[in-house]
Amino acid sequence: MGKETKLLEKIELAVPGYHGYKKKELMREDDRIIRGKVADILAMARKDMERALQRCAMVNCQQLVAIDGMRKKLIALESRVRHAEAGYSGYFDRIKVREDELNALIEYDAKLIELAQAIADAVGKLNGAIADPRNLGMAVFDLDDKLRELEETLDKRNTVLVGE
Repeated sequence: MGKETKLLEKIELAVPGYHGYKKKELMREDDRIIRGKVADILAMARKDMERALQRCAMVNCQQLVAIDGMRKKLIALESRVRHAEAGYSGYFDRIKVREDELNALIEYDAKLIELAQAIADAVGKLNGAIADPRNLGMAVFDLDDKLRELEETLDKRNTVLVGE
């Protein structure tokens, strides 16, 4: 139980108002709060990505198309996270939710927050590498990997929510 407790405390520190799915009536709210936090981090990263795209166009860098593609992917992920239904009725309406499912959900929540922040950091590095073509390619690959990992983690989290 120690690992889940540490994750829960980590999330509670990062996300004000989060209760850890402890009370049935607050489960949907906790889900909404987590998704809101992740979406807000992604929105800030998107704004930085748009600045990077503008800077890239100004210096005529070779990664313009790749950066624009990742910007679009980031927009789609932000929208998917922010506008998902608040909790899945099949999950939160059950009388008893198994503890292992809650622990998995808490782990995915922590991972989503961690990945969203890693994406924001990677966008910052990308922005700093615009003028340096040698570092820009690696920054593009790094950001693409993190976007893909967030998407996969979101899919896995949703699998837990629908009870599969």
